[in-house]
Amino acid sequence: MGLFDTVSSQAVVAALNLSRKAEGLIANNLANYDTPGYKTETLSFQGQLKQALSQGPAQIAQVQGQVAVNTLSLQPDLNSVSLTQQTTDLAKTQLLYETAVQAFNYKVTEVKIVSEGQAQ
Repeated sequence: MGLFDTVSSQAVVAALNLSRKAEGLIANNLANYDTPGYKTETLSFQGQLKQALSQGPAQIAQVQGQVAVNTLSLQPDLNSVSLTQQTTDLAKTQLLYETAVQAFNYKVTEVKIVSEGQAQ
């Protein structure tokens, strides 16, 4: 078993990777705000990740999330981008990412303390 092959470590890595992927979709949605006919894409993964947590590290690493396309047109040009929704989704995703970064840094600090023999 590797150092980062625990359920919590794999969950943190998955949260980092999936939130980065979600941020990419949100950035793409925002970039296409003025594109006629553009349909927003969202990534949902929290349910899959929650289910995988009870199944172990290997299952957590397999979580890819589900991309959904919003076919509801919000503008006359059939574009489905809502700036309010996208900025809200971005803030939530960034908060998840920052939390995962902090958890990862904590894990690395634990390893560093143990490896340097500073643990009492």
